[in-house]
Amino acid sequence: MRKKIGVLSIIAIALIPLIRWFFIDPLNYRFFNFVGTMTSLGQIAGILGFALFSINLILSARIKIVERFFYGLNKVYNYHHQIGAISFSLLLFHPLLLVVSYLSVSLRSAAEFFIPFNNIPVTYGIFSLLIMILLMVLTIYIKLKYNIWKFSHKFMVIVFVLALLHALFISSDISRDAFLRIYLMSLAFVGLAVGAYQSFLSKLINNNRIFNLKSVNILNPQVVELELEPKNKGIKFFPGQFVFISFLAGSVGSESHPFSISSADNGNNLRIVIKSLGDFTDKLKNLQPGLPVSVEGPYGKFSHLNILNKNQVWVAGGVGITPFVSMARSLKDDGYFIDLYYCVNTPEEAVLMTELKELEMNKKIRLIPWYSAERGYLDAKKMFELSPGLENKDILICGPAPFMFGLKKQLMDLNIKSKHIHFENFKLL
Repeated sequence: MRKKIGVLSIIAIALIPLIRWFFIDPLNYRFFNFVGTMTSLGQIAGILGFALFSINLILSARIKIVERFFYGLNKVYNYHHQIGAISFSLLLFHPLLLVVSYLSVSLRSAAEFFIPFNNIPVTYGIFSLLIMILLMVLTIYIKLKYNIWKFSHKFMVIVFVLALLHALFISSDISRDAFLRIYLMSLAFVGLAVGAYQSFLSKLINNNRIFNLKSVNILNPQVVELELEPKNKGIKFFPGQFVFISFLAGSVGSESHPFSISSADNGNNLRIVIKSLGDFTDKLKNLQPGLPVSVEGPYGKFSHLNILNKNQVWVAGGVGITPFVSMARSLKDDGYFIDLYYCVNTPEEAVLMTELKELEMNKKIRLIPWYSAERGYLDAKKMFELSPGLENKDILICGPAPFMFGLKKQLMDLNIKSKHIHFENFKLL
């Protein structure tokens, strides 16, 4: 139930103004004819779209109390993307439905409805929608570099301010009903406050820690391990969690990126294993020790400690081994029985195999290396053969999104319940 609190909260917050709207005027008046129906649907789309837009600004910030409501930051971002798409669609249909009433007068009246500067409140709405459409096109159809993409999203605050000015000054149910006006303006204020928090105050309020880059260990041409040493005080985390790191000097830029922690949970230093997947990660192997690093977090609920069943199967695809290394390093002799599948293409890609073999000797972990070049890709049927009683175990998966989603589908096809399959999708962050 606690995993659904966040979703139920979103539904309630978004529906309250809509419910109020239904009681402002009699429904037989609002839906008397076709034009009235289209106008009413346009108003519904505008109110619901604006409420969801406000909520989405709140979800976009990495606020830990919000993460707890959704049981994981990856789920917060998942809903952020979905709600953003719904909000955009509603706000797009808002003027298209309203223009029907102008079409009933004349085509010219309908055309003038979309011409800027004829009506200032309407102009705010037009420019808000145009900028939003541009940002959506950039996000969906153009592959931007991460730092440019992230910078472009800051313009969503401008979109929201214009939408707020439109809602505040346009002659509508919002302007003539005190409850609706106060509720939506309050929700908008919270959204703007969170936007300011994310842009200017997050590092202060999230209590970001400053670390120094202690060492850079190149594990193979594609994988590097960074060791970070706290400048003053480290962070407490559960094995399997992740942090956002940003370099405060050097040539890689200061944008924050999420990475899983591979350290044990009983030390001050953080170890992070990173695979080269783009311009940013490719430059990390050239970093020099001593650079200051800002660490935000930890985040995430992906941990063996958050699962009651101590009979578990861990499945790592490539660099997805990182959180499992943290779990293995932190594992205590308290009843856990683990099968750990380490899936890579060739033995040379299994960069942490030596340490995992040592952990296998000392802890209750059964290491199962899986080299796809020799054995083909790991699938659910092979897991049933190698891990007896799989249906009575919880399965944790980490790796590329197609790997995780594909394996989950296979497991569910073999009657493993979804609630027993756990993973976090970093691509959404």
